[in-house]
Amino acid sequence: MKPLILIRPALASLAILLSCAALPQGQENQRVLPESTYKSLNTVQEVMDLGEHKTAEEILIKLLSKPADNPYETAVINQTLGYVYIAMDENEKAATAFIKAVEHNVLPNEVIHELYYVIAQLLIPSGKYVEGIDYFQKWLVLEGNPGADAHLLAATAYYQLGNYQGMIPHMQDAIRKSDNPEQSWYELLLTGYFETKDFNSAAELLEKMVNLYPDENDYWLRLAGVYQQLKQDEKALAILELALGKGILGEPEILQLAQIYLYLDLPYKAATLINNELGKGTISRTRETLELLANSWLLAREKERAAQALNELATISDDIFVIYKLGQIYFEMEKWDAAIDSLETAIKNRNPEYEADAWLLLGIAAYHNNDNIRSLKAFNQALSFDSTKEQAQWWLDKLNNEQMAIENG
Repeated sequence: MKPLILIRPALASLAILLSCAALPQGQENQRVLPESTYKSLNTVQEVMDLGEHKTAEEILIKLLSKPADNPYETAVINQTLGYVYIAMDENEKAATAFIKAVEHNVLPNEVIHELYYVIAQLLIPSGKYVEGIDYFQKWLVLEGNPGADAHLLAATAYYQLGNYQGMIPHMQDAIRKSDNPEQSWYELLLTGYFETKDFNSAAELLEKMVNLYPDENDYWLRLAGVYQQLKQDEKALAILELALGKGILGEPEILQLAQIYLYLDLPYKAATLINNELGKGTISRTRETLELLANSWLLAREKERAAQALNELATISDDIFVIYKLGQIYFEMEKWDAAIDSLETAIKNRNPEYEADAWLLLGIAAYHNNDNIRSLKAFNQALSFDSTKEQAQWWLDKLNNEQMAIENG
């Protein structure tokens, strides 16, 4: 980011510095220009007023080629040459000339002070950030109240160097001191907060940005993300709900909102959100989405709807666990035929993760469906697993006792 840098108009004049103020006692004579140099500088002023910049440059280059009476003469010529180069849009040459003008510290203090800032203005946009900051800091030492533009200049340099700790205070001051901060200034400061992981400040800034620029959808989403980073899920939820109402949420953000609902123990809202957005086509019917929908309905104790979601998931997924989960739901709903079909299909895969439980559930479902042969077979299979052995034995004893009662009856 390179803001437009404007050299201060007061410095852009080619006034010749003849004053000897601010020099230590005994050095007054060092701040005197020879008459020939004085006349040449007046000529430079005249040709500059006529727009003859090249002629002005030639006069000053010729003056610099001659031995100077004192360092002050050389400094004034270089200072004047610097302004000529600015008029010629030769900023690199202008910076070099101004640096030569201040290097011997013979110009009046107030002039050197101002030139430090001009040099920084020239160096930073040209990519010489370290050097530019050095001159900016020299200027800042004696500057009582830097304006917004000055802070923006420094912030830009620090940003380009990746020094976000150095950038942030200048960017804060630039915004604070400006009557009308630009949107890009807020974005630059926000970058600094994110890079330094100052999420509290990022949240505070984004709250301001969504009020200033309510149509910038990205700010809403980033604010929700920061709230989540700060574990402020209720605030994240509120922002995402507002963003949903504005119609600016994409599929990732909609699913993120659903996950927040689940985290806050609001599964019915999560399921309704996913179901509605699937109906609108704003989110795709992927395995992950349908699985999230099914789990949300289950947590909301909406088993019928959960079964519908899992049935659809089964058509697009080769994960046999989905069939087992469907069998579980049908079992809980006491839909014995459907439970038996699903559980027997799942058992064929012989997945050790759920095979024992599947045999046990199948046995119970078959029992309730008055299918004792299938029930006995399932319980005998469940008997071979440690995790279901005890329960399977209980059901086998129950079946045997009932059979004996029938035979003796």
